[in-house]
Amino acid sequence: MLRNIFLKTLRDYRLQVLIWGGGLGLLMLVYGPAYNSVFGPGPDRAKLIEDYKKTFESFTILTGKVSDLDTFGGFITAKVGSAIPILLGIWALLAGSNLIRGEEERGNLDLLLSTPHTRISVFLQKWAGLTVAMLGIVTLSFLGILGGAAAAKVELDPVGALLAHLNWALGALVIGGLALLFGQLTTRKAAAGWAGGIMAGAYLLNNLVANVESLQWTQYINPYYYAGLSQPLARSVGANWGGITVLAVLVVLVVGIALWMYRQRDHNGFFELKLFKSGGPTPARIARPQVEPNQFWLSNNFAFGLRTALPGVLIWSLAISAYTLLILSAFDDLKSSMQDLLNSIDIFKALGFLNLTSNENLLSLFIFLFVVLLVAAYAVVQVANWTSEENEGRLELVLSTPQPRWRLLLTNFAVALVSSALMVGLVGVIFGLSTWIFNVPVSAINTLAAFFGLWIICLIIEAIGFVMAAFGPGWAVSVTAGLVILSYLTNALNDTLKLPEALTNLSVFKQYGQPLVEGLHWTPQIVMVVLSIVFIGVAVYRFRRRDIVK
Repeated sequence: MLRNIFLKTLRDYRLQVLIWGGGLGLLMLVYGPAYNSVFGPGPDRAKLIEDYKKTFESFTILTGKVSDLDTFGGFITAKVGSAIPILLGIWALLAGSNLIRGEEERGNLDLLLSTPHTRISVFLQKWAGLTVAMLGIVTLSFLGILGGAAAAKVELDPVGALLAHLNWALGALVIGGLALLFGQLTTRKAAAGWAGGIMAGAYLLNNLVANVESLQWTQYINPYYYAGLSQPLARSVGANWGGITVLAVLVVLVVGIALWMYRQRDHNGFFELKLFKSGGPTPARIARPQVEPNQFWLSNNFAFGLRTALPGVLIWSLAISAYTLLILSAFDDLKSSMQDLLNSIDIFKALGFLNLTSNENLLSLFIFLFVVLLVAAYAVVQVANWTSEENEGRLELVLSTPQPRWRLLLTNFAVALVSSALMVGLVGVIFGLSTWIFNVPVSAINTLAAFFGLWIICLIIEAIGFVMAAFGPGWAVSVTAGLVILSYLTNALNDTLKLPEALTNLSVFKQYGQPLVEGLHWTPQIVMVVLSIVFIGVAVYRFRRRDIVK
């Protein structure tokens, strides 16, 4: 698989395809028995389906319209159809930002371009490798859903399942293409941050604006709107070929613009429109004595790492805050629209929402249910930033200075923690101000607890990622992301699969709970802090004793 650039790129993704695709395939496989356990034959099946349908319809502002819940395909669409595009998008933005810019920053592209390959050939072969890797991930997921249907002996349209996965893959490739495009304008980390912020904002806004008439125009520039037009697993909806075509056109468009930018810019440089370039002669340079930089941001590794992380902090926090602002600005209307659901209070009690008339419960439902997953995704991105230092060859230069390894690892871990605190804190400040401006009273103590709990989630995920990176920086991000997904699904599937309590208690999302409603349970938070300290201790021990990856 080293005969050409395409096969080499595909080879580099083989482990990621197995981990991400295998994880999604396992998820789909589990949902077959889960469907039977929920909607199995029985006298109450019709009533149960109707109750679930009513419950899911109450979440349309978060998950979109639900169709054919009585079928296995409709059940899958309702349960995971809105989450899979985000999971695939996270992989795509990390891969897309690394595809060209990451290779340049590592210095690998210099050697590649010295061979008889044009820039167009290099770019297109690498993008083709990424696309095939994405298709490999969704293929494993597709096989998983076929296996789940066969194991549970439920009806499933294989063509619909295939089209659903194709639709999800196209939506994720749009995000990957945006990351690739931003990589022509800025650094790899900043490109991933911009693409991640746009992904988070577009995802959160997609279903919300359907209920806000003044914002419905934004749907037509939102890739998740076109992805949501198709529900091939739901018989009454099916595939919307117009939406699928628009997604394909968007992929070609963003990748085409990225290719054009790549051809126009200098190697290791950033794209700049000629309109803004100076057309006059370059003035003669005035010789100045060289002095050591004395700016604060260059004074030490922590300050430099924090400066590098700040663009991502702002992008993620502002994207999430924009969603919270829209929710709070329309909160009274949303609350009044929930009144008809209060008669179904027993269903919501089973889901953990004890009293839908309280502001805290509604905000937990409308905001924190998704924000907690996005915050976890941000933590995984911080782990990717640390592993990239070694995978891209920059760690060798830093370690050539008189600096102990343990200090370097702890410094980068501190950067991840501080940047996570800044991101969560900024979202929290905007949330608090918004509740005051829009007159939505909530418990101040529980609000502080909710956002502190989000930071604890970042802490434990980043600690796990750093200890994984100490053993294998090449696979640490994929394994960490897989553990986050498994933790989320363990909590989400607990009631459906009747999982052992000992297993569900391992989920960080279970331990987070609903702090805006009932405050934080401090014992599990303390346990996670202690475990994080232990993990970092193991990471330091291992990192000091192994060779740096070449």
